[in-house]
Amino acid sequence: MPRVTVMTNLYLNKERKYRIMVGLKEAIEKIPCEDGNLLMADFKDESFMLFGEEASAPCASIEVSVVDEVYDYYDREIFEDVLVAMSEVITEHTGIPNNRIFAYFKNATIWTCLGKDILKGLVKIE
Repeated sequence: MPRVTVMTNLYLNKERKYRIMVGLKEAIEKIPCEDGNLLMADFKDESFMLFGEEASAPCASIEVSVVDEVYDYYDREIFEDVLVAMSEVITEHTGIPNNRIFAYFKNATIWTCLGKDILKGLVKIE
């Protein structure tokens, strides 16, 4: 059962949360063993978040959790594709630019911003 937490400093009404949820369900299904109908999503809107030079401008983070064994079974590119798709969903429904969204898998070293893994080359696990 996958879980996604979306945190943003914007207000999200119920309609917008629902539309985001629909997009997140589609994105999680890029992982072959995951079923979007089992996705649990929670939203933490109007959070106090500061990011980068334009500290108080709209921003978001997306935290995704799946069973640990799933990370070991599939190629890393699948997980990167999921994060990119989820970031695009947030941009589509909030207007937050892609460069102001962090997306990552909890318990995995996959973090994306601007559709790229930002940890490649920064973190080495041996």
